[in-house]
Amino acid sequence: MDKRKPFISIIIPTLNEEGYIENCLKSIKRQSYKNYEIIVTDAKSKDKTVKIAKKYADKVIVCKRAHI
Repeated sequence: MDKRKPFISIIIPTLNEEGYIENCLKSIKRQSYKNYEIIVTDAKSKDKTVKIAKKYADKVIVCKRAHI
C-alpha cells in the first residue's frame, strides 16, 4: 500500500449484473491508481454475478446482502 496516496474504496452495488461486472472490474484494475479496494455488494443475484466477482479476489471483497 502506498502511504503517499489516499486509500480508496470503490463500492459497486449489483443485482444480476453478470453481463457487466467483469468488464467493470477489469476497467478498474487497468487504471494507473492502485491504492484501492473494490467492494461488490450483491442483492441476491440469480445469475453468475458473484461467481465472476470472486474471480478478482485479489482486490475484490464480495458482500452478499438482503434486497432492501
